[in-house]
Amino acid sequence: MNSGLPDLFGVPLKPDPAIALQPLQINYSPKSGPLHKVQYVIEFVGPRSMMAPAVSQLVSPEWHNALGQPEIYAMRPSDLHWQRLSPSQDGSYDSLALAWDFLGEQGNITSASAQHLLSFAERFSPHINRRAMPLPPPNDVDKVVKALLMAQENLDVGFSINILADNVGFQEKDLWIECAKLGLDFAPGGTFDYRTPKHPYPLLSVSPMGFTDVFSLGNVQKDTRHQGATVGFSVPLCIAPTQALEASFFVAEHIGHNLAGQVLDQDSRSLTERVKSELRQHLKAAVALYAELGITTGSQEALKLFGA
Repeated sequence: MNSGLPDLFGVPLKPDPAIALQPLQINYSPKSGPLHKVQYVIEFVGPRSMMAPAVSQLVSPEWHNALGQPEIYAMRPSDLHWQRLSPSQDGSYDSLALAWDFLGEQGNITSASAQHLLSFAERFSPHINRRAMPLPPPNDVDKVVKALLMAQENLDVGFSINILADNVGFQEKDLWIECAKLGLDFAPGGTFDYRTPKHPYPLLSVSPMGFTDVFSLGNVQKDTRHQGATVGFSVPLCIAPTQALEASFFVAEHIGHNLAGQVLDQDSRSLTERVKSELRQHLKAAVALYAELGITTGSQEALKLFGA
């Protein structure tokens, strides 16, 4: 946060140690290989090592384009984790895999297209004396894609809490000051975020309600007023949804108290202790549904399935 704007805000924009949210120390370590829950994977299996000059042909335009530009992962004898395949001509590999998103930007994989990709992979197999093994088998792909589409439709849920102003509205300047006190960071998209190191999505975001849903210095300069503010987060994209919900309660109640706003849940109910308890139970049930799907919220699989 830039603390050099006292002329515009009247006070320095900085965290208040008495109330500022502390960074969550969460170990987010993205996986380096195929994501079997959300990707169609073909591994090349066999007992012999694969020489790098032969394997590196996969990154050539001829093979890479013919195979639909997959993610390509390999492991050398000294590797403990998958690595992206490079054009290196040196040494050998013990493991090799191709991966395509089931739900891709260019369209979803079907059983027919999965079989087509497998046939191309099988053409490459003799170059490395390996056999192409699809995971899952092409005939099962349509069923997997259908389940993922249903998950996208039914599990892309969020939690939000609204802080409603009186008829005069909240000055945007005051919302900036309160968010700064809470230790929230101004994000390029015009929200104030509570983040955890390294993860691409915030634990929660604060945005204005009314004619715009983004904050800007221009609005501050124009003395813009808002009908309220919203505190919320996407459950599947949040790496720590339980902590995010508790932080959302705290942020909403702090802003509501300091700016004399009314704090309500998504159903326009006052945020009483009973309502908080109910929201905690709803979140617990939602997280359990992702577990049934075999996906952890905030994981790479969740980001591929539910991210923008």
